[in-house]
Amino acid sequence: MKIGSLIKFHRTKLGMTQNELAMGICSIPHLSKIENNSKEANRETLRLLLEKLNIQLQEVKNSEQQIILLLNKLQKHINYLQKDNAVETMERLKEYEELIVFTDLIYLYELYKLRYFVFLNDLELAEFQLNWLNQNVNNFSQYEIYLHSYFSALVLLLRGKYVEGDQKLSLLLQKFSDLGAFEGDLYYHLAIVKGRLEESSQAIIYGRKALAIYKDEFNFKRILYTLMSLSLNYTQGKVYDEAIEVYDHLLRNVDLLGQHHLLPQIYHNIGDLYQKKGENANALVYFEKSVLLMSRSNEHYLLCLFNLAYVQYQMNRVKESKKNFLLLKGESKKNKIFGLLAVYYLHLLENNKEKAVEYLEVYLIPYISTKVELKEPHRYFSKLLSQCYLNAGEYEKAVQFIQ
Repeated sequence: MKIGSLIKFHRTKLGMTQNELAMGICSIPHLSKIENNSKEANRETLRLLLEKLNIQLQEVKNSEQQIILLLNKLQKHINYLQKDNAVETMERLKEYEELIVFTDLIYLYELYKLRYFVFLNDLELAEFQLNWLNQNVNNFSQYEIYLHSYFSALVLLLRGKYVEGDQKLSLLLQKFSDLGAFEGDLYYHLAIVKGRLEESSQAIIYGRKALAIYKDEFNFKRILYTLMSLSLNYTQGKVYDEAIEVYDHLLRNVDLLGQHHLLPQIYHNIGDLYQKKGENANALVYFEKSVLLMSRSNEHYLLCLFNLAYVQYQMNRVKESKKNFLLLKGESKKNKIFGLLAVYYLHLLENNKEKAVEYLEVYLIPYISTKVELKEPHRYFSKLLSQCYLNAGEYEKAVQFIQ
């Protein structure tokens, strides 16, 4: 506790001069040194100064203990994905902000605020908070430096900057041997980012480490999300039997824990697995289940609708596929790529291959070539267009799109 700073704050808050406060207790120079934290006051002098300011030191100490307790609670609520509890705890912490400034907890509190904003997916507040922390990083303890590195990596993930986030998280793992209460979360986020970067074997390793820690903590929600991550990475790595086994566990646990809001995403991911295996009939069943349950406001709705329409297209179920691609076209105002894909496949469903090829070259490929996150579709459609030109004997154009 920076008691001198606390005395100065309350003196100025009450509109008292140093002379008024020091009178009958100590000299003005002595008070000035106390307020600047350059000299420790003896117990009696401190008692008299606090008494004159109407500050109860025991209450201050009790409040400091309460702040520590609330910070630990906030961390646990975030770790256990208890959003309502985290919001309530942060509101209680805000009541102590005036006091926190004068404690050694100031930077820890500000770091936890950053983690809280990331937890709420509030990028604007997270960016603002990170900027403040970056300006004060030289004052951090070793543990605070660790938290700053970890939480700033999470901001990168929130921005969608997965390469930079991966580098920061991997460096963090090398630099700090003791990861403390955040060890499970760090492994979990490494699994997520490795999956995003299509490094499925690394993603599986970190996912398993996170899962082991969450099981020890009985952190059931985190277990579910880690299983979802693992199943995706098993699918990506073509380890299909393990993926199906994980999905069986997921479906049972979702039911037991009442987390039914996860079902649309799980059904979609199972459909994706069967589609990758070439089992379109099974894929269709799960994509239909997913679209039926998924809210149109869900960020994955358009992807799910596209996959359903595409599987129907592959299975030559023209009428159903056309209906869903038309729906996708109408729903995709906020996501241009799905609108472009819908128009392309609608041309094919109308048996207008020439128009589809033209649309592919003029609209679809130029758009996806500008998006780093669409590199796989870019490769796929470029290869497709190249084959079209190859079949037509236009070898120069075919080579251009292969390159």
